[in-house]
Amino acid sequence: MRRSELDAYIITGLGPHISEFPPERWRSREWISGFTGSAGLLAAAKNRAGLWTDSRYWIQASNQLADSGIELFRVGREGAPKIHDWILEELPDGGRVGIDGRTVTLRMMGEWREAFRVSPVVIDTRIDLLEKIWDGRPSLPNSEVYELDAAGETRLSRLDRLTAALNTMGADTWIGVALDSIAWLLNIRGEDIQYLPVVLGYLIFSGGSAIWYTNEKRLSARLRASLMRDRIEIAPYEDFFPALGKLREGSRILLDDRYITQAVADWLPPRIAQKFGNDPVVMMKSRKNEVETAQIRWAMVKDGIALIRFMIGLEDALHEDKRLTELAVREMLDAKRAELEGFCGNSFAPIVAYGANAALVHYGGERNERLKIDSRLLLVDSGAQWEEGTTDVTRTLAPGEPKSKQIRDYTLVLKGHIAVSRARFPRGTRGYQVDALGRAALWAEGMNFGHGLGHGVGYRLGVHEGPQRLSPEPVDVALEPGMVVSNEPGVYREGLWGVRIENLLLCREICDGDFGEFLGFETLTLAPYELKLVDVSMLDDGEIAWIDEYHRRVRDCLGPFLSVGERGWLESKTAALGN
Repeated sequence: MRRSELDAYIITGLGPHISEFPPERWRSREWISGFTGSAGLLAAAKNRAGLWTDSRYWIQASNQLADSGIELFRVGREGAPKIHDWILEELPDGGRVGIDGRTVTLRMMGEWREAFRVSPVVIDTRIDLLEKIWDGRPSLPNSEVYELDAAGETRLSRLDRLTAALNTMGADTWIGVALDSIAWLLNIRGEDIQYLPVVLGYLIFSGGSAIWYTNEKRLSARLRASLMRDRIEIAPYEDFFPALGKLREGSRILLDDRYITQAVADWLPPRIAQKFGNDPVVMMKSRKNEVETAQIRWAMVKDGIALIRFMIGLEDALHEDKRLTELAVREMLDAKRAELEGFCGNSFAPIVAYGANAALVHYGGERNERLKIDSRLLLVDSGAQWEEGTTDVTRTLAPGEPKSKQIRDYTLVLKGHIAVSRARFPRGTRGYQVDALGRAALWAEGMNFGHGLGHGVGYRLGVHEGPQRLSPEPVDVALEPGMVVSNEPGVYREGLWGVRIENLLLCREICDGDFGEFLGFETLTLAPYELKLVDVSMLDDGEIAWIDEYHRRVRDCLGPFLSVGERGWLESKTAALGN
């Protein structure tokens, strides 16, 4: 910082592709601080350093930052300073702040500039200080790239749709920074990032032709020929930013400030027109076609088979009094999925949280508790990347006899979960409207949870995908047929237990009548609920019928692939609640 004449430096923890899970080369926040959470901002001044993260990671960050000299600031807690206020206090008048522009979106950069507007702060976005001090920094990933056969649409069709969308928006050029958008557009996948089957690269699409900036050496001759037939040129990864400066005069570039980095804007020449608007690829990607949804249903069957076998194995191990820890349970679940053909790894780091640990929404297994057959609950939140699709499922289990308050909490969460599953709503409904349905039963009892009700899920892509969300935040994106969202209400009692139930849902057309078109959800996930935790007296007839019908479908879909003993276990766990 002294050599670069900087008074402060900000590390976002994001890579140049704004991925939730960046490659090791860009896990900069983790490298410099030891904090491994997926969200947080780090700021270093000349004599102090601080890390800001939300309530999901307060305990984890406190442990990982111990003795580091980095202060923890708990975002959302009363009295915690905002990061920009803290920086301003540390800066001299006219101070200089550095940030790697490749790791910050235009929207985020705009918020920083607005925050610093009250002071003559200079922000330098063209400097990567870590490159100068990170000895042994990991190199760029270089996994095998493969073409996705079951996409339901050719890349030429997708490029044509992009061209039409750009024309409608008065633009002719699209810049691809987000790796999942590029993967979807080109119908390719890879393993450059853990949990996210994408390939490192940038894309410039202009005037009907595309240039993909990636490492060509790892592409097979067959894939290169296929891309060339579709007018997609391959160029070295490092040539992307210089290419921005050579864009033809008069180009009209569409920029979405959520998905374009400051570094891209810094390289754009002055002779082009910048058009700001919503990235059309993000919305197109969110609406799965019939081939994709058919594949996802098969992925759910595989996931369901693995979950049934995991639950049986867990019960057997506990009754045999084996020394099962949270880590051992996680390994058991991974093993059951890996036994099935087409398993390509986890879609995120599984959460196995026992007892009080389940009250930590993003518990990472730091305590590694040993399980016992008692009244404590076990929360298992996991997902997989199958050849057929991406999954995400949470079940709260009761290894022993649960307490009455645990049963009450679980049943209230289940009521909200069912309300969303059964929801019918007019076309144009936003996610924040549906979010309220998942909380109503809890609200009626003066209870709530601090996270969103649901997130979008990609097709063989990110387990967290936008732009759709089920959340109290007023995200102005309508739910559309083909969108996949999670449905995961919960309740968390600090120091005691946590309950969360999660299925994935497919938004579908339901009816079109005198009052317009109505949409609803198809439940995709196939796994039994924990009936030991259900108080039937708290459910109405419609809720009971819904659970029984769902469990019947679980038996019908999974039964043909299970052994006689496994089917018997499943039948006992899905016994009808109604008459």
